[in-house]
Amino acid sequence: MGRIRFCASCGARLPRNASPRRLYCDDVCRAHAYRDRKKAAQDFVLGLMLAEAEWNGDRGIIRLLTCPTCGRITFAGGDRRSDAIYCGGTCRSRAWRQRAARRARRSA
Repeated sequence: MGRIRFCASCGARLPRNASPRRLYCDDVCRAHAYRDRKKAAQDFVLGLMLAEAEWNGDRGIIRLLTCPTCGRITFAGGDRRSDAIYCGGTCRSRAWRQRAARRARRSA
């Protein structure tokens, strides 16, 4: 009787006849884990860039590497548009609503 093993991504049980090298229950979990690893590596590199910019006092780079709405570390280019400012659609919409509210207050 072999020991019971579990998927490294979702925690589901692996089949009894699974190879000893097998870590994930299916291709979906394997792809999810791959994306998580890639994102973690990218976040680490961006964090190093941000720390170096803060150490050097480079406000321009800090502004480029952080979302102006939520402050999350983000980076334009790569898998995103080269002129991206916000970390995603939620922050972009939130910023637009804030600008629209300011305009409405000024005109009223």
